[in-house]
Amino acid sequence: MNPVPPELATPCTRRDLLGAMASLPLLRLFDHPTFGTPARRGNRKAWILVWLDGGASHLETFDCKPEAPPDIRGDLKSIPTRADGVFFGEPLGRLAKLMDRMTLFRSITHGEGQHDRASEYLLTGHRPSPVLHHPFLGVVHALGRSEDSAIPAYVAIPDAPTHGREGFLPAARGPFEVGGNPGRPDFRVHDLAPRQRTPARSTLLRQLDALDGAPRSPSEATRDAFLAQALRMTLDPKTRAVFDLGAEADAVRQRFGRHQLGQSCLLARRLVQHGSRSVLIRDVGWDHHRDIKRAMTYGFPPKLTALDQSISALVEDLERHDLADDVMVVVASEFGRTPRLNPSGGRDHWPRAQSVLAFGAGLARGAVVGSTDRKGEAPASDAISPADLHATLIAALGGDVGQTLRAPNGRPIPVVEAGGRPVRGALR
Repeated sequence: MNPVPPELATPCTRRDLLGAMASLPLLRLFDHPTFGTPARRGNRKAWILVWLDGGASHLETFDCKPEAPPDIRGDLKSIPTRADGVFFGEPLGRLAKLMDRMTLFRSITHGEGQHDRASEYLLTGHRPSPVLHHPFLGVVHALGRSEDSAIPAYVAIPDAPTHGREGFLPAARGPFEVGGNPGRPDFRVHDLAPRQRTPARSTLLRQLDALDGAPRSPSEATRDAFLAQALRMTLDPKTRAVFDLGAEADAVRQRFGRHQLGQSCLLARRLVQHGSRSVLIRDVGWDHHRDIKRAMTYGFPPKLTALDQSISALVEDLERHDLADDVMVVVASEFGRTPRLNPSGGRDHWPRAQSVLAFGAGLARGAVVGSTDRKGEAPASDAISPADLHATLIAALGGDVGQTLRAPNGRPIPVVEAGGRPVRGALR
């Protein structure tokens, strides 16, 4: 046996160890187990979350009750889908014809009826806590990807809701927000193109930072990570081209719809196709307390018509690009709406029942998980919590349901809330 070198045989105190760690580049700590164990290495699966911000009504979308009394079923007609006993709102005709390729969760339930708290529960899979903000599932899934890629691991279109962010993880794990409206003819990501002196300024900044000589603080390391990512993006013409929707054929853009949601879905496909692991599309305006039928069927385009066109085009486009087994699409909201119409013809917040529509990756095709009672008031079978939903999505994406992260104080935090289990009927 070779003798131990003297420098290694010297006793090592805790102070010595901390001092040695402080000399390491702190950017490497972003992949250290202190912040999170990455998803399984080699896992190239990605997902797109279409977040219907405001609380979309399950009774006008994916869990219609055509046999219920008028004050429950509402004024919007429903149509059968390619799954027995499942009815969608009439404007969702394209999605109804694709139901045999989709997975529908009809019995998601929880007790959070306030927008912020419900959004936190659905986006993170953890009940709201006053002391700890959990990361969005998309952030956790993006942990397994190399940070050397010029394409951001997690992108939000146009921006991320409060709980669609990094939570207690480092700020460098947060979303790249494209801003603007992809449906506008003049859409572009602000400041994505490099300026003439960008490389020189970056070199000068590195030289100035090197004069300090001290170890980088966590805030400086976060800043460095953002700057490095931004520089890779702006200096790589192939990366900038990914955000150029004009590169798509006009027929493809028309199929998605020349509106914000449609072009956002098209941009999401381009991003996951070129390396992004998580994309969140935020579609606002789903809080319908008054005249819900008109609110969902009026506009330019109407809410349900835009949703139907955009999601059906995304599903078919992923199949056309042979991405259906590697990319998951999830359409979700923070809660459902009241089973009975209110005096204003709208529906109020209702966390006891809601639906989530999903497609792709490791999900079963044509699966309908759970059901609600005849009023759409509560689960009649297979009640699913947000934690169960997250466990199911993680399993379908090839992740580790037992994965843990560590809070800033070193405490281990499970990615899936205690009690959350994958819904086997939704998995292939």
